Amino acid sequence: MENFTLNILIVEDDLSLAIDLEMIVDEMGYKVIGRADNSVDALRMIKEQSPDLILMDIDIKGNLTGIQIAKKIRHRDIPVLFITSLNDQKHFNRAKQTNYIGYLVKPVNKFTLRGTIETTFKKLSESENAAPENQKQEAFPLNDALFFKKRGILHKIMIHDILYISADDDYTITVTEVGEFISSLRLYEIEKLLPETNFLKTHRSHLVNLNKMSSFDPTKGVLKIGAREIPVSRRNRPIVLEKIQFIK
Repeated sequence: MENFTLNILIVEDDLSLAIDLEMIVDEMGYKVIGRADNSVDALRMIKEQSPDLILMDIDIKGNLTGIQIAKKIRHRDIPVLFITSLNDQKHFNRAKQTNYIGYLVKPVNKFTLRGTIETTFKKLSESENAAPENQKQEAFPLNDALFFKKRGILHKIMIHDILYISADDDYTITVTEVGEFISSLRLYEIEKLLPETNFLKTHRSHLVNLNKMSSFDPTKGVLKIGAREIPVSRRNRPIVLEKIQFIK
């Protein structure tokens, strides 16, 4: 991809280090689209500017840590390179639950940082080349299947393999028999892509494939798919009972 430019956001509350990181990025020929030293500004800038890569400190100002921010934006599929003084297994394990591409402990080696960013640039360039422009939505239907995009690759998921879909803030998590897929589509938007006969909104944040239901407790308002428990609102409990055939 000839004109691909890597736009990088720096989230770091140490001003001196933030400036050093920006200088390194500039030397590499990439663009720093902004610096944030707190969680509020970081989330705002991520939403407004959609960076290609985030250099993220973990211990920053605000109500959220860098790891919590990374989890919150996981649906955006933005690679996160953590740069932190927290050199312990607990934080590293938490970082791995995000879209992290690396975990660098301060003081940061300039060449290690450059190598990690270069690798990310290469992967992003390949992903951009691999995904045609008409296939860059988060999920789209094709008869009896949906396609979910993960890091530039489109994964075909049969609708009958979907167990349930949960809403989480401004994105959805589609749980299937082969794994989970995160999409920026809202629950009502993805509901329109599914057959009404099989899927039911049991709760404002849950859409369930009734064919996968293993049990239902109308008293407690709990529907089970295997070992997973899914809430059913009082208003929707009679609807679930109408949808299923049961023997008294």
